[in-house]
Amino acid sequence: MVRIKQSITIFSILFLITSLITGCLGGTDATGTTKKDGVVQLKFTYWGGPLEKKAIEGVIKDFNDSHPKIQVNPQQVQGSYLEKMNTMASSNTLPDLGYFSEGSLPTWLENGKIKDLKPLFESGEINEKLDYAIFQFDDDGPIGGASVANEVYNIYYNKDLFDEKNIPYPPTKAEDAWTWEEFIDVAKKLTVDRNGKHPDDPGFDPKNIKTYGVNNFSTRYEPYIYSNGGGIVSLDGKDILIDEPETIEALQKIADLMYVHHVMPKPSDLSTIPNVDTALLTKRVGMTLDGQWALQELGKAKVDKNLNLGIGVLPKFKEPVTSSEGTPIVVFDTKNSKENWDETKEFLKFIMDPENSLPLIQSGLWMPNEVQWYKDPELIKKWTDNPVHPPEYKEAVIDWAMNNVRQNPNYYWKDRSKVNQILTPALDQLWSGEKTAEEVVKDDIMPKIEKQFGDKYSN
Repeated sequence: MVRIKQSITIFSILFLITSLITGCLGGTDATGTTKKDGVVQLKFTYWGGPLEKKAIEGVIKDFNDSHPKIQVNPQQVQGSYLEKMNTMASSNTLPDLGYFSEGSLPTWLENGKIKDLKPLFESGEINEKLDYAIFQFDDDGPIGGASVANEVYNIYYNKDLFDEKNIPYPPTKAEDAWTWEEFIDVAKKLTVDRNGKHPDDPGFDPKNIKTYGVNNFSTRYEPYIYSNGGGIVSLDGKDILIDEPETIEALQKIADLMYVHHVMPKPSDLSTIPNVDTALLTKRVGMTLDGQWALQELGKAKVDKNLNLGIGVLPKFKEPVTSSEGTPIVVFDTKNSKENWDETKEFLKFIMDPENSLPLIQSGLWMPNEVQWYKDPELIKKWTDNPVHPPEYKEAVIDWAMNNVRQNPNYYWKDRSKVNQILTPALDQLWSGEKTAEEVVKDDIMPKIEKQFGDKYSN
């Protein structure tokens, strides 16, 4: 009995000490957020590489320094972001704000895991954003968020390689965009095998290519199906367009870059292609299609390694078109974000304001998400007048983003994620040369869509 009493006494003392310590620290709520005296603690999650990590943490430090009563704790998520969010949701440890995977946003919004931000947009508490950057899946329905940064697709290239071969640079104006045939002709001039031969030369060896004319078109195919008059789904989200002849034609022409024209690496060749900055620096690739975010690494190579970087608009089939992307910043519906809504809202407004994320924009990772930053000359100068942004950036990217964007279905289509699970493995058969575009669409994609959705998308 004595030993039991001693144990109880020791345990009580330890419990009291722990309680006092916890009380001093303020305790930990269900989100894992520590509450300190008079200071609201928020957790913000994000993904990205080392450059993005440095930039995001810099923005958050600026906020924390200017808001002593609110402290935001950044957490970079490695690996599958959505898988991590699902794990946090099941354990009731979601962050208060953070990046979110675009295609999965509708389900989380419907399930109440993500807060409806429509009142903030309607009241003007959040500055007016680009129309195509807002995530709203029903007419007049809830808004899950808006892209923290605008992103469009362009062609990047090494000007030195074009100069060596006396080839004019890719156009910087949409009205001057190459036709697909003009683009193929340039890509063939840039493509050379180990013996110095081009694809149309006798004896050209497609198995030993030194420089590929283009890269990345199969992973960034959507602007081209739009350009040809096709698509994945209509802009009202009611009709599937994958089986339209225009879509199939564009998909096949992209695959032909690899298997007919030999100007783009096949999936089996990609292990020999370095990162985009090195690929252009070493002239392993002549042109690459990528999102604007690639400018962060390419701009760094421009400054640090003297990459003679150029940017152009995409080639066209019928109309010059690019597509939009941009990670949404969402507010998770946590106990902490509810109880501290004013503080949560304060940080959301801060990080969504281009003025406060200028380091990320000036570095080339982000573009502003507000119209005024594309029209006001002083604001444009503020984010592009630096060594990272090439001189043709205004025409090739800013004007392009204002006048030639086809909104990505991520922003308005609830079934995007489900259809992607069908599209991606099916199109892999096209990119690997196993099937034609028509075979993939007719035999693989459409039967699975009809099986999963019934007559929901019947024309």
